[in-house]
Amino acid sequence: MKLPTGEQFSTLFLLGSNHMNEDYPFNIQAGSTYTVYLGVGNEMGSPEYYMCCIKLGNESGPFPDSTRETASSLSTLFQYNSFVENGATWEAPLTFTVENLTFTNDACQLSGIIINGMDYPINIESIWDSNSTGYYFTLIAELWTYNSAIGAIQYNNRYVSLFLNMTQ
Repeated sequence: MKLPTGEQFSTLFLLGSNHMNEDYPFNIQAGSTYTVYLGVGNEMGSPEYYMCCIKLGNESGPFPDSTRETASSLSTLFQYNSFVENGATWEAPLTFTVENLTFTNDACQLSGIIINGMDYPINIESIWDSNSTGYYFTLIAELWTYNSAIGAIQYNNRYVSLFLNMTQ
């Protein structure tokens, strides 16, 4: 007799510096290092291969689209690869340091970020948001999984993001 299986799903989560759903970095200064924790839970009924893509955009994105089930078209800056047993959770620190911030007129230019010790040259600008009084960027983590039916990694329609205000 085969017992019925429950709903199969994968989870993606982001925790603050104390491994809780709080204390997320927000007001970011160049040269300071910030740490959050990225995690994946596997309830698919079998071991799964996961890839988490880390991307950075400004207030206009482009962000993943949950309705169309499409990933962001932003470039992947950093990538985690993990093999997670069924019923298990994988978690890893995500550290980042913003470098090369330039504030001119009503714009903030970000031209470098260090993620988990690796330096990434970028060129992203944020315009002053007078309603929310800040220069906003978004750090995005997307979940991708291996699909054995097509033999390829594909976007899993799961992502988490961290809203960041660059300060002087």
